[in-house]
Amino acid sequence: WDTKGIEGVHRFLKKLWRLFFDETKGKVWTDAAPTAEELKVLHRTIKKIEDDTERYSFNTAVSGFMICVNELSDLKCNKKEILESLLILITPYAPHIAEELWQQLGNNGSILDASYPVFNAAYVTETSKEYPVSINGKMRTNLTIALDATEEEVKELVLANELVQKWMEGKPLKKLIFVKGKMINVVI
Repeated sequence: WDTKGIEGVHRFLKKLWRLFFDETKGKVWTDAAPTAEELKVLHRTIKKIEDDTERYSFNTAVSGFMICVNELSDLKCNKKEILESLLILITPYAPHIAEELWQQLGNNGSILDASYPVFNAAYVTETSKEYPVSINGKMRTNLTIALDATEEEVKELVLANELVQKWMEGKPLKKLIFVKGKMINVVI
């Protein structure tokens, strides 16, 4: 019997708890609307947990929860809408803490009676991509560009960027190489 696994799960549950409570401030959740990034994390997790549970891949489902909690922590997410859905998802895996946090959120009744969250693919569909921008072959910055942007639109965005202008030092553009989905290289 190895107790190292228990320590890891305990750390995870403490991190989950910290999404709801701060040691000094107490409750930290709000009724504010979730951001697009927070909804993306939640719906990606809903899909993963559904798929893993249907395949009886419980270890990878738990891993999915850990990834979700880490990402929500990094985003400093404290939105009640996101946290409630996360609790409902985690209930079959950690019913004790899910029920306690559900009650702490002010919900009446048991979490077992709550509606299961429904996956919405619209939240996880990528509409933009972060491209590395190199100037004369040296990586200088990153730009987020719409996936459906034309090469001309990309050129305008790149040349309008302050960092790119700084590195160009007023020199004329010889060539802009745009590899869709990969990278942008400015040759001066």
